[in-house]
Amino acid sequence: MEEHLAVMHEKLRHELPNFFLKIPDYGLYSQDVEFINHLLHLHTRGRPMYQLAVALCKALAWGYFASLRLEVLALTRHPEDWSVRARWRLTGVPLHLLLLCFYRRDKRQLLRSYDAFSTFFLNSQGLIRCHRVDKLMPAPTAVPEAKKLLVAAAVAVAVADPAPALRLLLRPEATSGDT
Repeated sequence: MEEHLAVMHEKLRHELPNFFLKIPDYGLYSQDVEFINHLLHLHTRGRPMYQLAVALCKALAWGYFASLRLEVLALTRHPEDWSVRARWRLTGVPLHLLLLCFYRRDKRQLLRSYDAFSTFFLNSQGLIRCHRVDKLMPAPTAVPEAKKLLVAAAVAVAVADPAPALRLLLRPEATSGDT
């Protein structure tokens, strides 16, 4: 079983980075593969249904992102439960932002990333018997230096001039001779 785990780890290391660019090798999966996708609340059993579910996930991802890229952040073997776990990141420009900001030359500020976690459980033949996808969450994005400077300047102005808006609303106090 250790050998099956090592072989599957190596195959997934080559297969996963191109997941959205080419058709996956469905020979790595057993005929009764179970797909549990907690993101879309999707649960299928059998290779044909798995292929359909993967095609649906790809279509949704390409429908949301332009220039989609999958990056494998970590790929580890776990002999205690005969699984290979992958932490990965989807990166791309959402189509709605691309349509709204088509005039920008530098589209790097429009990039969005989402991190997720997949677990591939193996059967006794060394094929994937279950693929589980968990926790898709936005990846932390680095704030550009110009924005940091702008925020720092806004904070400095707010601290230096307390309650500037209140001065506009308050009337000057009446003099003591107006009684």
